[in-house]
Amino acid sequence: MSSKSFFVLKTKAIPSRYQLSKNIQTLLEGLDSYHVGSLDVEELGRLVRLSPRRRAAVANTITKCANILKKDPSEVKTCVDIIEMCTEILEIAEIRARTLDLIIDNTFRTPVVVPAGKPSPCRCPRFDRDNVFQTSQMKALPTLLGMALGEEFYRIFFRKKRFRFRCACELLAHINHNSHFKDHVRHIAVHWCGPESANTFKLLPQLLKLESLTLNISKSTLVHLNERASLMRTYFPLAYRNIRMSDILGLDELLLVRGLQDVHVINVQPKSNSHGVEMDLLQYFKAEMV
Repeated sequence: MSSKSFFVLKTKAIPSRYQLSKNIQTLLEGLDSYHVGSLDVEELGRLVRLSPRRRAAVANTITKCANILKKDPSEVKTCVDIIEMCTEILEIAEIRARTLDLIIDNTFRTPVVVPAGKPSPCRCPRFDRDNVFQTSQMKALPTLLGMALGEEFYRIFFRKKRFRFRCACELLAHINHNSHFKDHVRHIAVHWCGPESANTFKLLPQLLKLESLTLNISKSTLVHLNERASLMRTYFPLAYRNIRMSDILGLDELLLVRGLQDVHVINVQPKSNSHGVEMDLLQYFKAEMV
């Protein structure tokens, strides 16, 4: 019998000597069962994926073996065997994830996705090419995977792709009517414009997995003012001939967002006079969205 076996480790009293946790012992025993054919690969992978404590036990065991090696180099063979077994468990657990990863890359070939859906009734401007095109494979993929793989598909899909919206109104519609998007989205690029900017950005903290936000600004960004600026412009129209960055609808809500890893501001019209506004926005986000 190979030395890389939990049975062999038990005969040498390794679990008690190394003080291996019950969680890692369960996984190592499952690896033995997998090798003899009494446990299939899906079941073993499920043992790892569905338990955060077991996943943590694998990492902790590898660290523990590394520390033992530093103190006692004579334990190298046993420690290496345990580390290789832990690595094999992790590889088995990720087989399905890697398969879904390949399927997504072959079906959705671009890193940026324009979400399909009913067109927003707003009259916000369109920039670049924003025609939504879906192949039959794109439409069928989530359905073909079924309930068993559906949740894992969405987790991987939303982790890999960035979703681009032509206006805040369109983003708001997806947040309100697409539960999968709301639960899993990590990367969003949106053209900051439209009368729903404040309502949209107010909901961003509810996107618990959101990591990065790209804001495209243009002259259209300056069209809609917040409630305070709109009221003041009624009484002081001359003072509001040049719109200030602090007057833009949605800025107050954006500055309340916390925890994002990346925030980018892009001027979609580099030759326009709004370049100064873009620079002001960058400084605001560096100072506030930390």
